[in-house]
Formats: sequence, C-alpha cells, structure tokens
Amino acid sequence: MPGAAAAVPGAAAAVPGAAAAVPGAAAAVPGAALPGASAQPVDPASIPDDLLNAVIDFLAAVRNGVVPVIFNRTPVATPQQVSIPINGSTGPVPFTAYDPDGNRMTFKVNPRGTPGGPQHGVVNINQQTASFTYTADPGFVGNDTFTVAVSDDTSLHVHGLAGYLGPFHGHDDVATVTVFVGGVPTTTISGAFSMLTYNIAGLPFPLSSAILPRFLYTKQIGQRLNSYYVANVQEDFAYHDFLVKKSDMPGQTPPSPPTLLWPIGVPFSDGLNTLAQFKVKRLDRQTWWQCSADNCLTVKGFSYSQLQLPGGETIDLYNLHTNTGGGAFTNANLAQLTNYIQQNSGGHAVIVTGDFNALYSDDQSALLQFAANNLLTDAWVQVQGGPTSPPFAPTCKVGNECELLDKIFYRSGQGVTLTATGYSNEAPKFFNSNGQPLSDHSPPMVTFQYTADNVGP
Repeated sequence: MPGAAAAVPGAAAAVPGAAAAVPGAAAAVPGAALPGASAQPVDPASIPDDLLNAVIDFLAAVRNGVVPVIFNRTPVATPQQVSIPINGSTGPVPFTAYDPDGNRMTFKVNPRGTPGGPQHGVVNINQQTASFTYTADPGFVGNDTFTVAVSDDTSLHVHGLAGYLGPFHGHDDVATVTVFVGGVPTTTISGAFSMLTYNIAGLPFPLSSAILPRFLYTKQIGQRLNSYYVANVQEDFAYHDFLVKKSDMPGQTPPSPPTLLWPIGVPFSDGLNTLAQFKVKRLDRQTWWQCSADNCLTVKGFSYSQLQLPGGETIDLYNLHTNTGGGAFTNANLAQLTNYIQQNSGGHAVIVTGDFNALYSDDQSALLQFAANNLLTDAWVQVQGGPTSPPFAPTCKVGNECELLDKIFYRSGQGVTLTATGYSNEAPKFFNSNGQPLSDHSPPMVTFQYTADNVGP
C-alpha cells in the first residue's frame, strides 16, 4: 500500500518510543562482559603517580595518627647529680628526660620538707625549658635529694585520655636528683625514708568487713598515704582506681588485673601493690602454693620489686598477704617466700612487709624461723622491744606496744646499709571524722636511715 513500510522478513517492527519486547530475551545487565571479552589485570604502572602517592600518604597518616594514641610509650627519666658551693644555687639545669613519642612532658617535684621533696633547699621548675634551679639553705653542707615525676599526659593518647574518663593515674616515670652542697660528689649517699604497710580492706561490698562506703574511704586512704615515702598495701582488690585518685606518689606498681577491669578484682587479683616516692623497678607476682578455705577465693601470694635509691643502688622489696589463721598454711607460705628470697635476693638489702596473719605467741608461728633463715630483723621488735621478741605482747589496735598481724622486716646488703630508727602504729592517722578506722587493720610505719653506694646517676 502507498506509504506503508515494507515488511522485511525477520526484522522487528520499530514502534516510536516503545522498546521492542522479544519473548524469552534476557535483559541487558550493565557491566556484563560482551561475548569474546575477558577481564584484564590492572597494571600498577597505569595508575597515576599522584593518586598512588595520595593513597600511600593517607595510610601513613592513619598509622602515624593512631599508633601514638593506642601504643603510646612511657617517658624516660634518669637520675641526676649536681654540685654547688655553700649558700649556692644551680643555674637552670635541664632534666635528663625524654619522651619516645615526642610528646611534650611536664615535671613535678613535691614541696620542700614533704616525702619526695627537697629537705634542705628549694626547687623551682621551668616547664617551658624543662629545667630546674635548686637553692640550698644558708649554711647547709651535705647532700640533698628530691624526686621528679615526669609525665606525658599532655597529648591525646590512651594514658592521657584515661585521666579524663576516670580516676586513673597519669603516665609517669620517676627519677631522683641528688645535690651535693659544699663539696664534690661523694662515694656514698645518706638519707631517710618512711615505710608503711597497710591492709586496706578492699574486698568488694558486701564482703569487706570495714566501714562503708569502701570507695570513699579507700580514696581517703590513698590521699593520706602521701605522707609517707613508701607504702605497701594489701587487699587492694576492688577499689584501686579510688586508692590512686588523690595519690602524689609517682612510683606505683601496675595493678593486676588492669585498672580498667577493677570491678572484677576478686578472684583474679592478689591485692598487692606498692606506692612510692622512689622509682619502683621490676615486678614479679607469686601465688602461694597452698591455701585453705576462703583464702583460696583470691590469688593470695607475694610481690617482688625493687626501690631505686639516690645514687643508683636498689632495695629488694617484698609485699605479702599470707593465709589467715596462722598455723601450718601460714608457715608454708613463709617457707615458700624464704625459698624465693634465697634464690633472688642473695646479698641484697631487703625489706619484707605485709599482712603476716601470724603472731609471735602463735604455737605454730614460723616468724622467728623466717627471720633467722633470711637474716631479717623485725623493726617493731628492734625498736619497741629492744630487741627481745615479745611473745605475749598485747594484740590491741592502737599503740606502739601492740603486736600487729602486719609487720616490717629488713636487712642491709651489699651497697646499702639500713637502720630502723623509729616505729609507729599509725592507726590514729587513718580514722574518719567519727573516729572510726578506715580499715579493719592498723598500719605500722618504720623510719629507715640508709647509706648507699653512689654508683652514679
């Protein structure tokens, strides 16, 4: 017909604006390979250099940004020694400290006359130049020492961030500075420090037998420990964060389990920790081989660490909590500790403190044997008993005449001479405003005089 399109056999009719429907035909899939086509590998050489460099720079930035936050390293502080004339003063002396991650550091020295602070002069710190000046008291001659705490919690990283999220301690290192006034450095360094041991009743509510609330009174205990140079604590199970919240003692043993897991301290923690104005080196926690009854609900035992004195020498420090009730199990604990001391502290100066759960009047007490086997002296016996062991001393809570379950033994060693010059039952200093004790134990304190070899900064 005129105007009609010729029909071509096998050809589809074209309808303007309409898609031709072919029964059984598959819909076209975007990106589908055409017949005879094959995938080709990407040639790295074909990637533009600018794009490749941008990807590499991005990955490097992620690494450099994340790693210092998550894996931040502790700053490093080393001991120092300086000499000045009588009535003299140092110029600005740079602290010998550095931060492996390049973070800005801050420096802290306790006030004059306090534990860890200078005793015969004044220290001024310049945070911007990371240096200090020391001015000696008029007429003083001798050596003076102070502790410097170095912290890197000035930047965003795990340790610094923890300080904002909860009651955690900063990320510190500790070193001592010794100033020789009126002379050159001597071959020995002398000084004194206080040593306290305290069972802080840190079992979680409702297991603790001390007054409540434990988190509040544990924080008060921690704040009052700042009056001492070294404190060994026991039963630091459930409230460690509160113990160190107000602490000014930069040398601290890391708790076990980690502080972020503090609610589950029992039964996974031994409850033993050390807080000190000295640097605390090394740490080994040992569990008792034998336990009895409810003593087995926690991993009781002892810890071993070292206190670094001015001049570089160290004291081996032990902190223990034996089985309750005295008798065979307590004696077995002391025998285990004796074996460890003889293997690891031969010839060293040693201090052993803690909750011994034993009295000299106990029929099966091994206290005398423990002291004899390790050449140790009970400071309470020496200072208060002079030096006869009092087998029938009263077991009261307040007063120096009371024999406590908590004891402090010591001995001198190569390079360090220790002498106990004072003993005090510090119970009245750990009462609340109503006259109630903050724990169900009384804390004994011993003042030690020391003379240590100066082995150098």
